[in-house]
Amino acid sequence: MHPSVHPVPNLSFSTRESRLQREFSNFGEIAEVKLVKDELTKKSKGYAFIQYTSQDDALLALENMDCKSFDGRLIYVDIAKPGKEAFREYPKTSGPPKKQQLPKQDEVADCWY
Repeated sequence: MHPSVHPVPNLSFSTRESRLQREFSNFGEIAEVKLVKDELTKKSKGYAFIQYTSQDDALLALENMDCKSFDGRLIYVDIAKPGKEAFREYPKTSGPPKKQQLPKQDEVADCWY
């Protein structure tokens, strides 16, 4: 996973993935929208993760959507740190950062925003 993971918290509980896709696609091609839902009730928890195919597009969305009104609520777009709050299967680690390998030119960067 790329270190640039951006959650979109403080969403209205009525916001749908299609609405997020429509609004955030104004800044570039989206690879995936993940609206986080309660496992039992299947209702939105009020936040989502947006993955772009390009890091430049993701940064453009971050610049334009942070602290904006969206479906009647002020949303915040920020850099997430993988951990139990972001993705249950990625625990927090400690120690020096590992050297990262950059994707080849023909690969799509795996960036979540």
